[in-house]
Amino acid sequence: MAANAGRKPTPAGLKLVEGRGKGTDSGGRPVKAPPAFRRLPPERPAELSEVAGELWEEFVAELQRLQLLAPVHGPALQLACEAYARWSEARAQLAAEGLTYTSQGGLVKLNPLVGVVERASAEFRAWCAEFGLSPAAEHKLSSPETDPGEENPFAGAG
Repeated sequence: MAANAGRKPTPAGLKLVEGRGKGTDSGGRPVKAPPAFRRLPPERPAELSEVAGELWEEFVAELQRLQLLAPVHGPALQLACEAYARWSEARAQLAAEGLTYTSQGGLVKLNPLVGVVERASAEFRAWCAEFGLSPAAEHKLSSPETDPGEENPFAGAG
């Protein structure tokens, strides 16, 4: 049985975004400088599905605006987008087929797509948390370097 590792550390970039400004976190403590990754968007993978590609464009635009992306984040972002695409496709099929079906023996059983939807949803939520995009973290996404007059794309979303 694995020991509980406690809360995962927050990336320095998110600490700054969530912080009070001037290089401090939300508690006013100085934030250690993050690794000197190039703050450029990752290259879009050619094999993204259509739904994943649409989400990729949205995520990259916003995360790059907040300077939270580096080229090495591409695979993680791809996994997040494909988890969402898998959820979306399974959800559409589930809506068409229904939550249950009757087996050959006459038993009413849960559609296996319910499991696909649930697993893809959990995976997507976990990836969103990695990028600071979970609903709980949404209100924290405002960069001190951002112009106060600039519209927050996450405000009022829901």
